[in-house]
Amino acid sequence: MNAAECTRLGAYLSKLLGSPTVSVVSKSAEEANVLVDGKNIATLIRDEDEGELSYALSLAVRPAPGVKKNAPIDDAERARLQTELRTVLHAADLDVRARPRKTDSAEVYVHDEFVGTVSVDEDDGQVLTMSILDIDLDGEE
Repeated sequence: MNAAECTRLGAYLSKLLGSPTVSVVSKSAEEANVLVDGKNIATLIRDEDEGELSYALSLAVRPAPGVKKNAPIDDAERARLQTELRTVLHAADLDVRARPRKTDSAEVYVHDEFVGTVSVDEDDGQVLTMSILDIDLDGEE
């Protein structure tokens, strides 16, 4: 990703999360790291399909000690994930909510705006996935 994309993505994420310490640093033409307080916390992948540009953010959330692989995301786990994500992202207004009829994932909101999902992953425990559309970045510099 080029410097302008990284700047726009960093500004968007900082504004969305309410965290002034978010930045994005390019790794390659298609990949970047998301940093909070200078610490690498997530990966962004650039995807261009039929002229539409989007970005996929992936953040592995460390599992709770003693939790079995593929354990459902129940009320207690949602509360733990919410605390963990608020801490890692410096996003005080982030909420992790139950999904109707789903126990293998949860929805993530900031100020009642849906921003992504946390899903159980065999290898990483749980992963926050966010999609960012190019149109979301309009006005971000």
